[in-house]
Amino acid sequence: MPLYSASLTEAAREKFFGRGELPTVELKQPILRSWLRCAELGLDVAKPPRAAALERTELQTFLARHERLRRLCRPELDALNAEAHETGAVVILADAQGVIVDAVGDIGFAAQAAEISLRPGAHWSEAAAGTNAIGAALAERRAVAVHGGEHFFESHANLSGAAAPIVDPRGVVVGALALSANAGVHRVHALGLVRFAVEQIEHRFFGGNAFSAATVLRFHTDPAVVGAPREGLLAFDDDKRLIAANRRGLSFVQRDWSALDCVSFDELFEPLRAAPQMAEIIGSDGRRYYGLANTPSSCRARPTDCPLELHDICFEPLSARLAEHRLRDAELSAMRAALDACDGNFSKAARVLGVHRSTLYRRLNERAGERPR
Repeated sequence: MPLYSASLTEAAREKFFGRGELPTVELKQPILRSWLRCAELGLDVAKPPRAAALERTELQTFLARHERLRRLCRPELDALNAEAHETGAVVILADAQGVIVDAVGDIGFAAQAAEISLRPGAHWSEAAAGTNAIGAALAERRAVAVHGGEHFFESHANLSGAAAPIVDPRGVVVGALALSANAGVHRVHALGLVRFAVEQIEHRFFGGNAFSAATVLRFHTDPAVVGAPREGLLAFDDDKRLIAANRRGLSFVQRDWSALDCVSFDELFEPLRAAPQMAEIIGSDGRRYYGLANTPSSCRARPTDCPLELHDICFEPLSARLAEHRLRDAELSAMRAALDACDGNFSKAARVLGVHRSTLYRRLNERAGERPR
């Protein structure tokens, strides 16, 4: 099935809303599941959505309550803001209930978006706004893209959104990050950018003194990735019991969030000596990793002892400039992948990515530092 087909989506809408049938072939499964949830909630596609913004006093209280979340996500909001201005989009941060906490981006689109309440205090859960990227991502606990007619309500058909839930080290969804734009151009790379930005946010949960009393294991099968947002992270208490993790860390050891407070270090790995230097780590299944295991409060490592990426965690806060640099790298990878998939055809790759051919050519030149083939 193509990433998005207007004709298939229209056929799906006729089947689902017109004849009460399930469009299992015409529609992506996450979208169909969202439509079903919306129907079960009693939403009527013929009536306008119930999304409404908080009143001024409520909004002030709401924003104050979520100030920590806003600060945590600020580097990614700033980094994605540059992308949003270039592509005519809005970057949105929502809380766990789908209420918008912050929104930045293209002024032109923001003016249009304000008419459909893409602003702080607006409710974008599925219960309030039907199928949309933010609501679906929170309900599915996974990254979701919703384009045009895939939205439950036709009044949202002019939107294209990509969102990913933000999950804390205890497995609790605390919010969602999204890119929203006009549906006139389908921006395939938006979902990848949002995923990568959320990885960076979730990685930052382990920074500072968040787990100063725990032993934190940073590991990956590739030693070059240790210290970067794509590393696995597991935190253990004094009894060697797993008390916190990120999604990649749990994936490496083939566990889920139910392992927290139940699984010990010895059940996951062979004995490991705590040290600030990179070391080989052997999993209980024989898999080999590379990583660092130490208690941050007692870690006496110097900046020269740790990988460059770890400097942001141990010695200084992550800057918006570094966050933007990493997002640019992710976008460059997406562009190169699209170009390879299209056998070097710039025009075709640009259509897949939802950008102009000249934009694709210019960005590859700027970010790769050399003329693309």
